[in-house]
Amino acid sequence: MFLKYLYRLLAVCLWIAIIYAFLMLPYLFKDSESSEKSLRVYTWAHRIDESMLRDFEKKTGIKVYLNYYESSEELLTKLEMMPNADCDIMLPSGYIIEPMIKAGLVKKIDKSRCRFMKKIYPEFLHMYFDPENEYSLPLYWDVFGIGYNKNVVGGLSISLDMIFDKKHVIGGEIGMTEDAREAIFLAASYLGLPLTHFSAQQLEQIYQLLHKQKSWVGSYTDSQQGYFLSSNTFAVVVSDRETICRKMLTNDFIKFSLLPTGSMLRTDSVVISAQTQKEDLVYEFLEFLFSQEVLKHHCQKYCILPTTREVLKSLDPKYIGVDNLYPGTDEFKKLVVFNHGLTQKEINDFWIRFKAS
Repeated sequence: MFLKYLYRLLAVCLWIAIIYAFLMLPYLFKDSESSEKSLRVYTWAHRIDESMLRDFEKKTGIKVYLNYYESSEELLTKLEMMPNADCDIMLPSGYIIEPMIKAGLVKKIDKSRCRFMKKIYPEFLHMYFDPENEYSLPLYWDVFGIGYNKNVVGGLSISLDMIFDKKHVIGGEIGMTEDAREAIFLAASYLGLPLTHFSAQQLEQIYQLLHKQKSWVGSYTDSQQGYFLSSNTFAVVVSDRETICRKMLTNDFIKFSLLPTGSMLRTDSVVISAQTQKEDLVYEFLEFLFSQEVLKHHCQKYCILPTTREVLKSLDPKYIGVDNLYPGTDEFKKLVVFNHGLTQKEINDFWIRFKAS
């Protein structure tokens, strides 16, 4: 009997040792990376092409390690739980930058070392989350709207009725965003509510509309909306432009429309980790990211939109997917920067309640 318990104890200790070793792997690699010129970049997928990184590494001798995250909330949570995480540069969505600044997770940018600053459209600077761009510089931008199958939709005018009014839903079901901010924005726009502050009563109106909509939502997702259109699963989906535009390159029946009430403008910015001690390498990498050759390559490969004038103007319209979507045009002036006034906890609580209902 004694031996039986001894074997069990040894087995438990072995598994604890294995798990501990697994958790320590990043730190073991970190030690090996510290001996070389290297940078660790936290980014979304479909933002940086590793083949371009290899060229950068050969030219500069700087090794770049990419870490991917699926949401800005995931990035913020990870950094708050591990404030000493090995990280030099991040590419978060704009709205999460303000809490990152308040948490002391990013450091100020030395603009005198950013020669590309003059190339950035002024329309993407001085956003509410960083009014003086002390901590962030916009690199990419996108808009949020409706993707659709033109063979099914035909000549009908695209409107929010197609996603919020059962009588106007084409094919019985739609693909809906799984992002709480985007869903709240859509519902508030449909209800004609102000987009800068919500009372408890208005937030309940938004909840009830989204709850009613559930019965004709075939799937809540972000990454699969282009597939749903190309496979004829849904005729209408709610999505960011880039996801739909990538499918438009190979499917001429897929289209993307801005919202008549004004689509949401989203920016992905570069921020510098408060933990980094590699500022010379960081600024060298920023020059690489904002260079015309690299930006244009990424925009053509992933159908993302650059914040710099020279690259955006040089893109073939097929990589943009929307006519006249340039800063200064009437279409661009309709775009909305969604500063809703809700805390991240309030959004999380709202979405948890909604998903559980």
